[in-house]
Parts: sequence; structure tokens; C-alpha cells
Amino acid sequence: MYYGVGCPPCVGYREQMSVSAPKKLIDLILEAMKDERSDRAKYKIMMDMARDPKVKRQINFAYEDEGKHYKMFQQILFKLTGKMTEVPVPDVKRPVSLLEGVESSIDGELEAVELYRDILAMLPNKQMRDMLYEIITDEQEHAVRFTYLYSVLK
Repeated sequence: MYYGVGCPPCVGYREQMSVSAPKKLIDLILEAMKDERSDRAKYKIMMDMARDPKVKRQINFAYEDEGKHYKMFQQILFKLTGKMTEVPVPDVKRPVSLLEGVESSIDGELEAVELYRDILAMLPNKQMRDMLYEIITDEQEHAVRFTYLYSVLK
């Protein structure tokens, strides 16, 4: 259900742009974009730490989705503002252990769901809300996958 993979976010959406999106909504989306970038960088580090291919595969699901989510938020922000926005990839601290990284990822994914619900409630149209719904369900799946990994690694 992902909208516009690989195409410019502006194609076909000019008529849907809001002239005055609330500042709070814009700020929350920028925070979400930063979080997606940070999580993706963290998951790359965690995949490098993992020795078991099955563990790497579980982390890779979240890694790939975080990149997709960043692009989706970028498209939503463009629809709201008419401006293409990039958020730099932050420096991410290497977890002390893979288990510690997995544990913090469970909390992070669940916190993301709460943030994204706030964003969802503020979006002006069904297409944007559908995109957020996809992101939220992906984040919930990540929390389940990381919970599974936690039990495997513990």
C-alpha cells in the first residue's frame, strides 16, 4: 500500500497540498523523520553485530522499513508544505551488546507508534492517514520481531 516508491513525491499531489499545515504537525513529522533515520542507522550497526543470519534477517525487516517510512514522511511533508525536506542521518551510538540494542529497539518502536498516532490524528486527508496507518502497523510488527529476538538472544 506504499504510495510513490521511487517517484518524486510531488507527482500528482499539487492539488492536495495544504497552504497552512499546523506548525505542531510539521514539527512532529520532522521528529518522526529524524527518528526513522536514527533507527535505520542503529539497525545497520545491529546487523553488523549479529552473527546469526536468522537474527540479521529479522533486523533487516525493520532496517528496510525505516527507509521506506522516511520517504513516506518526506512525501507527506511535501504534500503539506510544498517543500522537499531532508533530515541528515544522525550519529548513532553503538549499543554495548546486540541484546541491549534489541531491548532498546522494542521500546523505541512502541514509542514511535504513540508519536505516529498523534500525527495520524492531525492529517488532513485519507491518503495521508492511510500512509500513517501502514507505518504504524510496520512499527508494531518491528516491536514483535524485536521481542522475538530478545527471547532468542536472552
